[in-house]
Amino acid sequence: MRFKKLTDHVISISLAAGLTACSGAQPKPDAQANNAEAKPAVEAAKPAPATDTNNAQGQAELERAMEALRNVSVFFEFDSSTLTSEAKDKLSAVGTVLAKYPDLKVRIEGNCDERGSEQYNLALGQRRADAAKRYLTSMGAHDRQLTAISFGDQKPKAAGHDEEAWRQNRRDDLTAIPASYQSK
Repeated sequence: MRFKKLTDHVISISLAAGLTACSGAQPKPDAQANNAEAKPAVEAAKPAPATDTNNAQGQAELERAMEALRNVSVFFEFDSSTLTSEAKDKLSAVGTVLAKYPDLKVRIEGNCDERGSEQYNLALGQRRADAAKRYLTSMGAHDRQLTAISFGDQKPKAAGHDEEAWRQNRRDDLTAIPASYQSK
């Protein structure tokens, strides 16, 4: 008997809450359109619409975007995976391109100078590539567009064993992946 009373009470409260929610006054569509605050915050954060790459003009724009991503490198301080302000500036431009072209994919290759063990350099290179990947996703790129890998010290940009060569080798290289190499 006591269970039935409790069940009846819960049903009554649920019905009352449902009726109250259904009877709430809804603003008219025109009022929502004129109210700038009525727009969801997410809508304001959306990137520009993607370019249609199915036509000749869109394909040409995509090719220019891919060209802009060729030979992009960002550099790091010694023994660091923290992005510099210069690196963030370059990555911001890349992030804008990736947000505009959601089908475009980029490989981020983390590199190190020759100092340090092979294992250490591979781990540091991965942290550097991951830092760039995180930053690009914060700029509007989608995670599925990005691949982060480490080459450690195996792909030096500069030959030499001095500070200038080491500075050039402490980097991430970003490479646009052509559609012919992308798996769908």
